[in-house]
Amino acid sequence: MPSEQFESSPVPFSGANPRIRKGIVLNLFAGLLFASAFISPSGNVVIEGDSGEWVFADHQVLEGVTLTLLTRPGESLASWREMLSVMDVHVQGSPRFLANHMRDNILASCPQTTWEFHRESEEDVLYEFRSAGCRGTVSGVEEHEIGRITRGPRGSVRIAYAAKPQMMPELRSRWLNLLGSEVGTAQGFPIRNLSGAAAQPSSPASEVPTSERQIAQWLQEATDALKQQEDLLAELDRLGQEAQADARAYSQGTPKEAGLRTIGLYRGRGDGSPGEATTEFKTTDTLIWAILPVGNLPANAKVEILWYYEGGEAGGEQLIRRLDVPWDPLADTVRGFLSFSQPYTGRYRVEIHVNGEKVGVGRFTIR
Repeated sequence: MPSEQFESSPVPFSGANPRIRKGIVLNLFAGLLFASAFISPSGNVVIEGDSGEWVFADHQVLEGVTLTLLTRPGESLASWREMLSVMDVHVQGSPRFLANHMRDNILASCPQTTWEFHRESEEDVLYEFRSAGCRGTVSGVEEHEIGRITRGPRGSVRIAYAAKPQMMPELRSRWLNLLGSEVGTAQGFPIRNLSGAAAQPSSPASEVPTSERQIAQWLQEATDALKQQEDLLAELDRLGQEAQADARAYSQGTPKEAGLRTIGLYRGRGDGSPGEATTEFKTTDTLIWAILPVGNLPANAKVEILWYYEGGEAGGEQLIRRLDVPWDPLADTVRGFLSFSQPYTGRYRVEIHVNGEKVGVGRFTIR
C-alpha cells in the first residue's frame, strides 16, 4: 500500500524498453479497472472515468510481491498527493485473508485509523481506510485510501487509489465506483489477457512479449530497491534519533572544568525577550539568550560573553562574537544574546568571563 515509507527519490524502471513496459502495465490497468486505459500522446496513462493523467513513478519486485506505483504528473514518490498502486501477491492466502492482515497491521501501528469494508468475501474485497497520521516512517501525514483485492492468475492482486490528506466527497465516490465495479467474482478481475499488448500498442507488436513467462522475466529484472528504500528510510530515521540524542547529551553535558556554572540558554521571543529554555535550537531561531547568575561583583568588574562555533557545516572551532557587558553593581545576573539572520547548523558554546576568568559555560546545537 502506498505509504510514507515510499517517500524517497523514485528509482527508475530498469530492463526492457520503456514503451514496452508501459504497454504491459497499461494492459494490466485496463483489466484491473475494467475500463478503457491508454497511453496519451505525452506518454502518460489515461484511465476512462478518471480526470487527468498518470505517470509511472516506480516498479519494484520483493520476495513474493510485485509493486507498480503511479503518480500525477509533476508529483513524485518524495512528494505526492495522489497515487495509484498495483500489487501482485504471489503468496498463499485469499484476498480476504490478505485484506484482514493488512488491516490488522495498519491498526496495530496506528490505532486511530478508521477502516471500512465496502465488500468482503473470500475472493473479493473492497476496502477504505483513513490514516490518522501515525502510520509509516514519517508520522503526522494523513492518508486516505480506497483499494480492491481480488484473485489474479498467480495469486491475489491489489489495486488502490490513495490521496493525502484525504479525498473530497466527489473524488471518493468516483474511485469507489471505479474500483468497486461488479467484476470481482470468484474469477477475479479480467486480466487473462495480461500477456497481450495494450489496445493501442505503444510499440510495434513484434517488440511486445507474447507469454506470461516473458512478462515474468521482465518483472524479475526489477531489483529489491523498494526494500532498500524502506531500509534506508528506517536507517535515516534511526540516525536522526541518534543525532538528536547526541545533541541533547552534548548540550546538556556538565562542564568539564571544575567550579564552572552552567549558563542558561533561551529562545528569543518575537519582542526580543528571553522565552523558552532550551539547548536545541533551529535555524529559524535568530535570537539566543545566555543568562547566568553571578552574585555580587565589584563595580569595576570586567564582564565578557564569548560565543564560539565548535563545529559543523561551517568548519571547525572559531570565536564568532565577543561582547563586553557593562556591569551594574546592583545586578546579580549576566545577560546577553546572540543574533543572526541565517545561522549555521552545528555545535556552539558560550562562555562568561569575569575579570579574565571563565566562570560559566553553556553548550547548544542548531539543527
